[in-house]
Amino acid sequence: MQNTIIAPELVTLLNYRIQQEELSSRIYLAMSTWLNINGYTGASTLWKAYSDEERSHAEWSYKYLLDLNILPTVPALDRPVGVFKSLPDIIIKSYEHEVDITEQCQQLARTAQQLGDYMTLDLAQKFLREQVDELAKTNYWIDRLQAFGGEPAALRLLDDEMKNH
Repeated sequence: MQNTIIAPELVTLLNYRIQQEELSSRIYLAMSTWLNINGYTGASTLWKAYSDEERSHAEWSYKYLLDLNILPTVPALDRPVGVFKSLPDIIIKSYEHEVDITEQCQQLARTAQQLGDYMTLDLAQKFLREQVDELAKTNYWIDRLQAFGGEPAALRLLDDEMKNH
């Protein structure tokens, strides 16, 4: 049975959302692993939680497509970078990544709106609401770095703070 519920370009964008959310999960897992091996156990725990959260976001698109009787694409994923300069480097890279993801979610919303697909627009808005939280989280850590600097003692305190977030 051919799908007529949503436009093929939205199915493509939703499958891309799955791929990008799963890739985000792997990127944050790689960051968590690097943080752990480099002594930032608090930050490692936090980035592992971020990784798990991103994987759950992919489930939104999987479930949506399945609910519409559309077979989602399980993506092949590239291996993420596994070596980083520092905790501040990871914080900045995480923010930049979330900015990119936000633009992707904006594109999903724009396309759904242009096509008059208000069901998919609702899902896109769910992704965008989540992006507000994602940007706020990464901005919080950037603000902490700017306020207290990147000296080892400040990073130690930041790592301690991260384990409780």
